[in-house]
Amino acid sequence: MNQYKNLFEPIEINGLTLENRLVMTPMGTNFGEQNGKMSFLHMDYYERRAQGGYRLLIVENACVKYPEGSNGTTQLRIDADNYIPRFYKLCETIHQYGTKIAIQLNHAGASAVESRIGMQPVSASNLPNKECGAIPRKLSVEEIYSIADDYATLAKRAQTIGFDAIEIHAGHSYLISQFLSPLTNDRTDEFGGNIENRARFAKIIVEKVRKVVGPRFPVIIRISADEFLDGGNILEDSIEWLKYFVKEVDMIDVSAGLSDSIHKQIDASYYPDGWRRYMARAIKEVFPDKIVMTSGDIHNPQSACEILENQDTDLIGMGRQTIANPSWSHKVKTGKIDEIRQCISCNIGCAGHRIGLNRPIRCTVNPDVFYDDFYKKQKVNKKTNVVVIGGGTAGLEAACTASEVGCTTFLIEKEKTLGGLAR
Repeated sequence: MNQYKNLFEPIEINGLTLENRLVMTPMGTNFGEQNGKMSFLHMDYYERRAQGGYRLLIVENACVKYPEGSNGTTQLRIDADNYIPRFYKLCETIHQYGTKIAIQLNHAGASAVESRIGMQPVSASNLPNKECGAIPRKLSVEEIYSIADDYATLAKRAQTIGFDAIEIHAGHSYLISQFLSPLTNDRTDEFGGNIENRARFAKIIVEKVRKVVGPRFPVIIRISADEFLDGGNILEDSIEWLKYFVKEVDMIDVSAGLSDSIHKQIDASYYPDGWRRYMARAIKEVFPDKIVMTSGDIHNPQSACEILENQDTDLIGMGRQTIANPSWSHKVKTGKIDEIRQCISCNIGCAGHRIGLNRPIRCTVNPDVFYDDFYKKQKVNKKTNVVVIGGGTAGLEAACTASEVGCTTFLIEKEKTLGGLAR
């Protein structure tokens, strides 16, 4: 564990102390109930990651204005007091493990699906947020200020519930991102045109949120530091618009990509570990008093250590890897590196299920995303033979799972090597 000791050094974010540098980033799951409440199975999912040693969990995006701002049929809601009890239960459960918990607040804007919300989506302009996307309705100035008030109201509710921090989602082609990006904002009033005007909506939201939560409550903002699209924001642009509202922010969650560059947002398997680190470093150099987090295909503990050692970032954000192996942190800390089930960035069960099929997430390499290795304790009660045809990623996992629960397992592969596309 000594070689990875910098992963387990404490850090403070505006009075909030984290026991290590490992953060579970916000990811949609479709585990919520249709009324927007958190399901009990959903709670189990987050509890397992707290058990696994992550010391900050950022809960997936909660809708700030329903149905207008919703981006999924089972998206979490926090826009009314009746959502408080289950969120309170979640926070109390997570705190038992010494883990802190935040929640991400979001308005989908033009990313909302008209057939799901029952109305025309809204945005900064009447420009679609992706190729062949729906034409949204341009928000009035009055509506802009009203939505900013919604963010503040929900931030205060999250604080009251017991969340330790809130994250404002300003990236990934959602509403705030639609104002920030010249690709989706062609307004000619005080909310469009130059960088200062495009940043005004985010500035108002952040200032209103800070006012209601007070000075000693961590506020995080998630950004697409580079949109990776012609005519869109590049890293230097993002640094410039951050200057207009970063004063009221304690931590910057540095992501990348929009809907039309989603392979930069939900990284493809061919990207190296921590490839976004240069963005985090550039932002950290300009805003040295802010806590900065990087993410993006970070699977290998050695890579995570090197990123911290090089002072590219303060925190390591892990998303899909926490789905593949909730105990990654614990296994690294206890020297069980060879037991880590590594995410292969196939994006099938996670992004594919949720975004493409509107189904709850699953994982190619983890047979049980809720309880992880606990399934091994449920052995078959009679002699069972299992034959698996094909030794690719799915076949290997199926064979291992069958064997782990007590089946006599045979794996048949026509090629000379195993692994399939994962090789």
